[in-house]
Amino acid sequence: MELKPLPLILGRQDANEEREKKTSATLLRLSPEQVDKLKKKANGNENENENDILAMKNKGSRGFSRYEVISAHIWKSASRARELEENQESVVRFIVEIRNRIIPNLPENYFGNALIQTATKGLIGEIRSKPLGYVAQKIREAAEIVTDELIRSQIDVIRGFQHLDDARALYLGDEGKNIPFLGNPNFRINSWMSMPLYEADFGWGKPAYFGIARLYPHDRAFILLTPDGDGSILVCLHFQIAHLELFKKFFYEDI
Repeated sequence: MELKPLPLILGRQDANEEREKKTSATLLRLSPEQVDKLKKKANGNENENENDILAMKNKGSRGFSRYEVISAHIWKSASRARELEENQESVVRFIVEIRNRIIPNLPENYFGNALIQTATKGLIGEIRSKPLGYVAQKIREAAEIVTDELIRSQIDVIRGFQHLDDARALYLGDEGKNIPFLGNPNFRINSWMSMPLYEADFGWGKPAYFGIARLYPHDRAFILLTPDGDGSILVCLHFQIAHLELFKKFFYEDI
């Protein structure tokens, strides 16, 4: 699914209409208390202890992580804000670290990206109505399928391209008519929480802010820590202007 064509809005033949719509960027801050509240909600500790969560989680499994619950919350907020049909399919793509997933593992002194793309999907009505823990489980399952076998199968796909730029387009979803459009009804979510972004010091002190220096033409979110070091989270959101205010409304109301 991670490399298959993305679903279109129902009734559309292509994504050209959505490509023409403007996006805007905004920063959404989550306090440590808000993050904790989302985690409790996803793990069934805040009035969402429904059968849906219990059926999706294995007995004794670890609680959902910050990334899993925040990604699920973003997907739910987007699904509400876009006001699409309930039977509309939506795909979320994200990146998984593979250093310790590929066999043999990459050496500890390996320097550079070691990432692979994975994806999960659901119906808009399902994502909107199901508990946060149900959606977080879908995120988790998409990461758990990234095994040595899947990693090597994606490498084989890349090797099959005559031109490397064509392969890059499958993963980056950047700009242009010939590459996948990751916007409405789909999404891309990346986590930079494990990166020591605020440890860089080029002689004039540590950074006060780290972020994206460009506006993406499709719906995308980056999850980062704040420089405060208190557990606060920044969501750097790129979203269609037409739906942005509704997104922000649901993002904070549903915590």
